[in-house]
Amino acid sequence: MKAINLKTEYLINPVGIDIVRPCFFWNCDEGKAQSAYQIIAKTDEGKLLWDSGKVKSTSMRAGWGGSDIPEKKRVIWNIRLWDENDEAGPWQEAFFETGIYSWQAQWITGNYKVRKNERYPADCFLKKFEAEGIKKARLYITACGLYEAHINGARA
Repeated sequence: MKAINLKTEYLINPVGIDIVRPCFFWNCDEGKAQSAYQIIAKTDEGKLLWDSGKVKSTSMRAGWGGSDIPEKKRVIWNIRLWDENDEAGPWQEAFFETGIYSWQAQWITGNYKVRKNERYPADCFLKKFEAEGIKKARLYITACGLYEAHINGARA
């Protein structure tokens, strides 16, 4: 029996969730009935965060059983199912990333006072900085979908 359609908080491989103890969902394929499952969750560096062990259950839903997950973490979770004959199926993998739980940055805005029902030209913001030795980074940005980010002159 194989787990398919793996979801975290009803989403496939979500990025930026703000839930410290998420729920997992899946469907079954290749078998008559699920009799058990096991979930193992690790950071993308390989540190074990949670191992559910073999859980006898026909439910295709499981709540997080480990400690609260820190912000800005990628978690790789693997699941395997046991069928009606108690035979284990193959491991299946999915991931999710937690976002920023408490913002410390300031909003960037134009140099004018906003007046309701008045139109304004589009603002253009530029932030230059140097970063050395960066192996991995994520940009959290929002502007109702109306933005374009560039890194070293190339569109991100």
